[in-house]
Amino acid sequence: MPDRIVRFTEQFFNRLDRLLPEERDGEGTPSITDFIVHELPRVRDRLASEYFAHTLATDDPDVRVWIGAGILVHRFIVYTGLEGDDIEAFWITIELLPAEEHDTDAPFE
Repeated sequence: MPDRIVRFTEQFFNRLDRLLPEERDGEGTPSITDFIVHELPRVRDRLASEYFAHTLATDDPDVRVWIGAGILVHRFIVYTGLEGDDIEAFWITIELLPAEEHDTDAPFE
């Protein structure tokens, strides 16, 4: 099967706007642009090439998740679904700090 088209929805980018600053801050928190340039291409490529191999099922049969360790962020989860033959990434959670540097009982943002 040829690569699927992966679309990141407006809801996805609105969520990213809430999670990351517009510009990199003095503490080294990556900006939205940093994340888009350095993290998303790898996610897009893996989802496009082998969607089911790179995602996990959830309780909702219409939603699958891609879980990854980041280059700029510690971990993140991209929530996806199929729209026909295409993939829609519609939500994201991000953990910025390594587990030993924060309360491990705190949920993803």
